[in-house]
Amino acid sequence: MRGRPAFALAAAALVLSIGSAAAQAQTQQEDEPMDACVSTLAGLLRSRLTQHDYPLAARKADVQGTVWFLLTCNAQGVFEGSWVERSSGSELLDQAALRAVDRVFPVGAPAPAECHLGHGFSVSLPMVYRLLAAPSKR
Repeated sequence: MRGRPAFALAAAALVLSIGSAAAQAQTQQEDEPMDACVSTLAGLLRSRLTQHDYPLAARKADVQGTVWFLLTCNAQGVFEGSWVERSSGSELLDQAALRAVDRVFPVGAPAPAECHLGHGFSVSLPMVYRLLAAPSKR
């Protein structure tokens, strides 16, 4: 009897630094609050994802992909919205990602304290839908 394949959902953050060493050091210092915010947002999303966030129809059809979504927050630290920035190529996954993001970061809800930066911002985060090989039974 074959086991069912497992699946994984992940949210991660990517931070890029560009420039000379001196400018890079200053930029890194200035980016630390934003980095902390992005890390907190990614961690919250990751911890609140459930098996229902990977649609059964997508799993049955072996649909996998990465949805990049944009999350916005205003200067008062309140979530303003989210949308797909880069599609996974699957409407099922794109819509599931938006539902998950809207559930975890609802419009009008306060952002975590790490994201109260005194200015509005948008952050792009990926949500990865991946099927894993079923563990072998011995």
